[in-house]
Amino acid sequence: MSDIKLALDHIVESREHYKKAEAYYEGNQEEIFASRRWNRIFKKDKVDYQFNFVRTVVDSVLNRLEIATVTAPTEEANQKINQYWEQNDLKLDAEEIHKKALVYGDCYAIVWPEEDGTITINYNSPLTTAIIYDSENPRIKSFAAKLWQTVSATGQKQINLNLYYADRIEKFTMFGDIDYLTSASNFLPVEVVPNPWGEIPVFHFRTAKQYGRPEHADAMGPQDAINKLIATHMYTVDYQGAPQRYALSSGGNDAEFEDFNEDSTGRDNLGALQNGPGELWYLKGVNSVGQFAPADPKTFTEPVKDFIRAMASLTSTPLHYFEKTGNIPSGEALRTAEGPLLKKVEDRQYAFGNTWRDLFRFMLRIDGINADVEVSWEFVETMDSLDAWEVATKKRIVGVSLKQVLVEMGYDLEIAEKIAAEADSTALLQQGMNTTNILRSEGVNI
Repeated sequence: MSDIKLALDHIVESREHYKKAEAYYEGNQEEIFASRRWNRIFKKDKVDYQFNFVRTVVDSVLNRLEIATVTAPTEEANQKINQYWEQNDLKLDAEEIHKKALVYGDCYAIVWPEEDGTITINYNSPLTTAIIYDSENPRIKSFAAKLWQTVSATGQKQINLNLYYADRIEKFTMFGDIDYLTSASNFLPVEVVPNPWGEIPVFHFRTAKQYGRPEHADAMGPQDAINKLIATHMYTVDYQGAPQRYALSSGGNDAEFEDFNEDSTGRDNLGALQNGPGELWYLKGVNSVGQFAPADPKTFTEPVKDFIRAMASLTSTPLHYFEKTGNIPSGEALRTAEGPLLKKVEDRQYAFGNTWRDLFRFMLRIDGINADVEVSWEFVETMDSLDAWEVATKKRIVGVSLKQVLVEMGYDLEIAEKIAAEADSTALLQQGMNTTNILRSEGVNI
């Protein structure tokens, strides 16, 4: 099977999976109702009563994924890394990459030098891009592909395809609509660009191997149930304010019913009965009136709470993230409640951090620097300042460097290095003074 066919099959077949994940995060998924009548009502009225709790599941992880520093062992390499960071505006772009990787389960970044020598990092959606791994060893990248739509100078839709290898980039094109692409037979070669750095310049951010899993995959079921409850409840609210009424007849005989059937006015009256809030049902020979009792709101609101709890449990998201009011835990209770979330965040840090490491090492190689890279993350645990400094003190006791502790506490790397250097100087001075005092006490003249 050709590489073009492999790439197209993967991208096209995965597209609906990624679109579904995106729809749930954005709150655009379709309502699910067993009744065809309810489906018609909601599609006709185009109402949107969704309370999107799924976003909380993703954002609770995203908000704790912030890179603190990217460092290398040499000053030259560190200067280059800082340059890459500023030129690519990675403070914002890194967060976007992390968010998309969590939403879709995976995403990509392509690294390549521009004509002016600037090395760029470009986010690429899994809807258009994929890495195809070796079938025998899934750790090895066979090649990568990017598929996207443009419009030619003549106004025709044009499909472009790049295949990335360790030694070259092959570019192809064809006319057509990407939404209806099913075959690779019509692609024509455009050019081959050499890749002198011996590595595929496409980097895969993923929540799990091989192509990840959306962070909110387990929240989709509870969200569907919540949407159904809330939407149905919103329709019953009209009946709360304007209950449906009725009027009853005391009876009649067969002759009266026959007369009623022949009476066009009666038939019109019967046909005009409408089901809706505030409507009056008038029947011939009325002797009593009343109204239908509207549904109890708790029928809908109470189950919502249960489904939120289910969502929290299924996704390892602390319940207080969904309930901003009420008793929010603190201290040790807070750390216990957030334990599963922190474990999940640490897993994402490890996975994403390895990809960032490979990416920056490749960028340094383009600039002729062979150096390893270390990626450090901001401190993820929620705690008050006193608890945080107690933990930091304990880390110092067991041997964690002062610089590392300060970085984890949120200090800028340069400030942390300066404080650590001053602390080392003070420690040496104190050590020298202590040595001098000891020698003098023993009668040594200094």
